[in-house]
Amino acid sequence: MDICLLNPTNSLKGEAMNKDLAGGLGTLSDFGGSFTSKVLSFIKKKSVILPIISFAYIQAILKKKGHNVAYVEGDNITKKYDLILVYGSIVDFKNEVDICKKIKHNFPSTKIGFFGSFPSIRPDLFNEFDFVIIGEAESFFLYEFKSMNQIKKITNVKKILNLDDLPSPDFDNFPIDKYSYFPAIKEKPFLVLQMSKGCPYSCAYYCPYGSIQGKQYRKRSAENIFADILKLIKRYKAKGIQFRDPTFGIDKAEITKFCNLIIDNKIKIKFGIETRIDLLDKEIISLMFRAGLRNINVGVETINEGVAIINKRKLIEIKKQEEIIRYCDKIGVKISAFYIIGLFGDSIDSIKKTIDYAIKLNTNTAQFVISCPYPGTKYYDYLKSKDLIIEEEIEKFNSANLVFKHDKLIPKELLKLREYSFKRYYFRWGYILNFLKWRIREFWL
Repeated sequence: MDICLLNPTNSLKGEAMNKDLAGGLGTLSDFGGSFTSKVLSFIKKKSVILPIISFAYIQAILKKKGHNVAYVEGDNITKKYDLILVYGSIVDFKNEVDICKKIKHNFPSTKIGFFGSFPSIRPDLFNEFDFVIIGEAESFFLYEFKSMNQIKKITNVKKILNLDDLPSPDFDNFPIDKYSYFPAIKEKPFLVLQMSKGCPYSCAYYCPYGSIQGKQYRKRSAENIFADILKLIKRYKAKGIQFRDPTFGIDKAEITKFCNLIIDNKIKIKFGIETRIDLLDKEIISLMFRAGLRNINVGVETINEGVAIINKRKLIEIKKQEEIIRYCDKIGVKISAFYIIGLFGDSIDSIKKTIDYAIKLNTNTAQFVISCPYPGTKYYDYLKSKDLIIEEEIEKFNSANLVFKHDKLIPKELLKLREYSFKRYYFRWGYILNFLKWRIREFWL
């Protein structure tokens, strides 16, 4: 069977778009309309470009089953395929649908179907096509798929994926040269891997990773991840990797085993992770650093404990947070900190205090997002039940817009505060000097 894995891209949108983030719903980094904001948008669009890892696993699975598989980014479908699989996102679904309409017009007998987190929670938006896969598409194609007869209009995945059953991801024909995660990981060629899925923490109330991808924690063995890295190095000359785990390092024993495999075999790779600060200590950070860890994404969220409580968020103890960040800075691990503004209870004053705290931490990068009730989360369901959702355009649910009725702020105020947060953080001597310091340090790390 001739199969195309299609990732429609949108050249009309000027902001940085990454469809594999936010639990697979996708993010759009709109920094505002000012000159400085446009500069930041341009830099991020060129610097942070991630492949969608599900495509790489699905390509490996389908090839192993004997199918002819092509991977395409954009809309240039010039031949007929038996099957086209499209990753649907919340941030660009209209463009994805328009491109697929044109393909269907040109090749009416080709079966076109959507998969991913967003089509799984809103299949109705893709119902003019042949099918939607609800759940993990990797699981469906690995365990169930034998012929087109098994694909229904709504195809529900029956089995939970065992990550150790997956083959190593196949990035053949991906535009590897363009992928980047700078400044967090400067090494290229750059690719992504996944060691675990699911997040058992209570933040699933508002986080799309826990709500949509599930709370059941599953991991791929250290031996298999080590084999994946060896393949990425041998086949694609990979030098940098970002792990796409929602919470890396829950199983410390497996992380220790993985790091020791890298160290003992003298493998040269630099990698980044995303995790909770309360899962880290100096010992595990030091071990991961020896294995190649160079960046950690962490959620700081807000400095205001009262605001956190209102929003059912439990903050990391400030002393612990600052201790870990200082230690990482000392040994050479960059921290990318994420902050949420516009939570219920937030005011102009509380948001400015969070921005002040971000400046105090002075991490390698800082991301300021507007509180977003992502469809599929209990947070969204709660606001919907209270008639507090004010935005009808689903693409606006991208953490760059205020989409619900806030108790203290209006959309215009919050957008202005977000633009102010980036300008204040990045356009100051303290950040510029820190950025230059890291560029110099990286020659020896």
